[in-house]
Amino acid sequence: MMLRALLHYFLIGGLLFSAKVVYETRSTDGPELTVRVPARASAAEVEKAVREAILINEARRYAWDRRDPVVFSHLVRNMRFIEPDTTDDDATLYKRALGMGMHEHDPIVRARLLYRAGEALAFVPEDRIPTREELEAHRVEHADRFQREGRVRFQQVFLSRSRRGDSLPADARELRAQLDELGDAPPTGLGDPLPGLRQELLATPSKLRTRFGPELADAVAEAVVGVWRGPASSVYGLHFIKVLDKEPARLPPLEAIGAEVRADLLRDVRAELRKERMAALRDAYTVHIERVP
Repeated sequence: MMLRALLHYFLIGGLLFSAKVVYETRSTDGPELTVRVPARASAAEVEKAVREAILINEARRYAWDRRDPVVFSHLVRNMRFIEPDTTDDDATLYKRALGMGMHEHDPIVRARLLYRAGEALAFVPEDRIPTREELEAHRVEHADRFQREGRVRFQQVFLSRSRRGDSLPADARELRAQLDELGDAPPTGLGDPLPGLRQELLATPSKLRTRFGPELADAVAEAVVGVWRGPASSVYGLHFIKVLDKEPARLPPLEAIGAEVRADLLRDVRAELRKERMAALRDAYTVHIERVP
């Protein structure tokens, strides 16, 4: 099998958590790899095992398992656990761990190598960094990701379940009659206090749902402006609400959410690059599947 285009994208210069990309155009046959999987492994499980085996193989070709500082620290800790009385320094213990082949089978080392390979595959080269025009297009195309919830400004009068006890239903009926007679006047002096609860609030439906539960949030969302509605129940008691005005959902301009849009678009770019590069690596390898009991 021929390597047709970019093959390897792995770290150079000893960087730990970011990757630089090495593009290599080769005209030689790619590596061969035998991947062992359980006899009853599904197609998806086989493909996952193949992808991981390729990435581990690439990482070892670049000797990350021998040079990575996280791997170094982990293997040294392993050796000090195995040899608690040793007086050897870290470098000596690390060399001994490599000599024992510990780096080839340790699950933490494996996870670390897969992480570094994944970061390398997702590295974004300079020519894929999004421009302002691309950010604006992404903001508009994926407006649902950046849209801000509408907000509702409303008054409320609260009756405490713990304070009112069995008289709560009757008190609620009496309060409702009083509210119907108020007209546009504020409900001053009515209801019970609730620590942290103001008589007039400006909130999004999701915040109301989180704090008070779905019944009150739905009542606020469905209320007609200027009309008392209720009672609506919450974990605290009963609420009567009057919506004063509603702010519609909005999509902020790029100037206000540029960093958020950039991060979101880069996530998409990284996912695309990771998929493209993994496919190139997968195509470059000759893989033999061996099913084992």
